[in-house]
Amino acid sequence: MTTSVSKAAAPAESRRSRLGLVVIGIVAAVAAGGFGIITVYAGQTPGIVAQTVAYRVADTSVTINYTVAKGKGDEVRCTIDAYDKNFTVLSEQEVSVPAGKSSVEGTATLRTSERANGARIHDCRRL
Repeated sequence: MTTSVSKAAAPAESRRSRLGLVVIGIVAAVAAGGFGIITVYAGQTPGIVAQTVAYRVADTSVTINYTVAKGKGDEVRCTIDAYDKNFTVLSEQEVSVPAGKSSVEGTATLRTSERANGARIHDCRRL
């Protein structure tokens, strides 16, 4: 003689707990995405994009090539600097980008007291 046992229905509690976990997961994903967007744009002025194209290091100077893209009517000021292996700033200079142009390519030479490891353009802001 064979006996068959029917499967019991899943309790309602496990369905509710799964739904709760799904809702929590969605909320966490949205919060992480929002935090990521804020992190990417933190410290930047919207509408201004500064980029270090190249730099050439010598014993007591660094020559940097850079570009700045901005609104055509905006006057912008950026900081360029040279730094050592510990990211200590050895020399810095402000460069102005006049209104009337939407993008500018520039070159600057920074004198340093010792050999630098690199250079960058950053901290751009409207005047």
